[in-house]
Amino acid sequence: MGPAVLRSGVITIRAEATRALADIFRMFDTADAVNEALRDVMPALVAEYGAAAAALAADWYDDVREAAGVRGSFTAIPAEVGDRGVDALIGWGLAPMYGGSGPAAALALLDGGMIRRISDVARETVMGSAVADPQADGWQRFAAGGCAFCQMLAGRGAVYTAATANFASHDKCRCTAAVAFRGEPRPVKPYTPSLRSSTDADRERVRAYLRENPAV
Repeated sequence: MGPAVLRSGVITIRAEATRALADIFRMFDTADAVNEALRDVMPALVAEYGAAAAALAADWYDDVREAAGVRGSFTAIPAEVGDRGVDALIGWGLAPMYGGSGPAAALALLDGGMIRRISDVARETVMGSAVADPQADGWQRFAAGGCAFCQMLAGRGAVYTAATANFASHDKCRCTAAVAFRGEPRPVKPYTPSLRSSTDADRERVRAYLRENPAV
């Protein structure tokens, strides 16, 4: 029932979206043909799988709340998918094909951007619900290995309560948000991860994020 369960479900949804996107690339040979197809189809992919991720995250939130015996009545609020800059993503992602590279490079860029957007809808569902829930203290970042930046942020075990706090996700990021209920053990405990792979740039990104997104 922990955040790893939510992460696993979101990864499954992401994989389905990835397969659907790859199918489009197999149908067309030229950059122009792929471009035209994606303008029609990719917004629908993000909308469909993003809504599925939001529903999954909302159900997970409600299940975790019930299992913890949290007092009061509250139902998780699925985040809206919205536009999410899909048109800009398509233009950026197809640049390698227009530059003479094969479709594999473009597919990798587009897939990374697409699954980031889908995952963000799930994260925002938990984040928004945790801020709105009177019995929640806020949300925490739950990392699954990943880059040094993600490990450093999650390792703080920080709880965020501001509705304006952002998640700072990246393409292919496997981190998720976890709700911290009042009086319950924190889902993410502070720890000191191995930072041998971290760089000065990683540490500066963390400091900048913390300045812009203060925790309680």
